Amino acid sequence: MERDVIREQITYYSARAPEYHNVILSSGPLAVARRHLLALGPLRDVLELAPGTGNWTEELVRIGETVTVVDASPEMMEINRQRIADARVEYRQADLFQWTADRQYDLVFSAFFLSHVPPDLVDAFLVRTCSAVRPEGHLFIVDQCDDLPNYPVPAREGIYEQRALLDGRTFSIVKVYYHPAVLAERVRTVGFQATAERIHPFFCLRGTRIAP
Repeated sequence: MERDVIREQITYYSARAPEYHNVILSSGPLAVARRHLLALGPLRDVLELAPGTGNWTEELVRIGETVTVVDASPEMMEINRQRIADARVEYRQADLFQWTADRQYDLVFSAFFLSHVPPDLVDAFLVRTCSAVRPEGHLFIVDQCDDLPNYPVPAREGIYEQRALLDGRTFSIVKVYYHPAVLAERVRTVGFQATAERIHPFFCLRGTRIAP
């Protein structure tokens, strides 16, 4: 069941790629996360997980000499590629539930993907993500800790949520609102100094890997 929903989730985001809207990060709650992120630069090598159409990739190229993005959806990455149009960005297609980084980076960044990771996979996902950060490098995660205000609450059953496209097709995806302080503590257990900040209805988790 879980693996079937993950496959359906990948299909949903591939189909939804043309419907995605650009998000303004310079104002509103996410501007806080953006300021924290840009303050980390300049950096040499950056890894972005599940970059989607490029809202945050656009910020990462401001601070990284190279940016590697990994996403399961070729449709999302193609929109990202056309939007960012920067030769310093390398695109890799892979299922993040099975992919492991083959090197370490100065910054590993992810926005709005962790809430799509099932609870029984989140610890393993965090360990793989943290292992991609070099000593004294940074981990940066942005996600929701609540339903978005002024949006209708989707139909839910347990950790699964129903999403619809403009053409009427519906899909089941994983949607879990993890407590940011609990996530920060999990990151600390694998050798990071970490803090979590709520910027309602989002959170920003920042960590620095402790040098051996």
